Amino acid sequence: MPSTILPEFFALLAIDLFLLLSLLTCLLEERFPKSIPYVYQMAALIGFGHLLVSKDFLTVFGLYMRFWYNFFYLMVALANIVAINVYFAVIKKNWMFAKVWSGAVTFPTIFISIFFVSNYSDTAGSGFPLLLLQIGLVVALVVMGVSVSIFLSPDLLDKLRRR
Repeated sequence: MPSTILPEFFALLAIDLFLLLSLLTCLLEERFPKSIPYVYQMAALIGFGHLLVSKDFLTVFGLYMRFWYNFFYLMVALANIVAINVYFAVIKKNWMFAKVWSGAVTFPTIFISIFFVSNYSDTAGSGFPLLLLQIGLVVALVVMGVSVSIFLSPDLLDKLRRR
């Protein structure tokens, strides 16, 4: 049964995530270096160029290869979202922003991405390892549980810092 989602959907999702990052870093300009929004806009433009070039290779590459290079581009976008979360927590030492960022941006985008990738792998039969999706989901849920527990009891964060 052919998939209702084409592999290029993941590139479009990643482009949207890069544009979202550009907008959010522009709105929070006092917390980021001035060039970061432009870096994310360039990453989105690279994704658009990738889509323009890949339409010529639709007949050369099979569905399996198209899935993997679009999936890799999506993983780069998700890694940037997580990197901003780490930037707030580790470099800026602003734990409140890190918690807000993880709850408002990081985990919803990761869960949406996992949903679409698992839906694609089920309908296309592309052989995406289900174990990898399950591990990713468990890790995301553990991190979300830890962030919620820290959010509900701020004194726990002070105890962790003292160690």
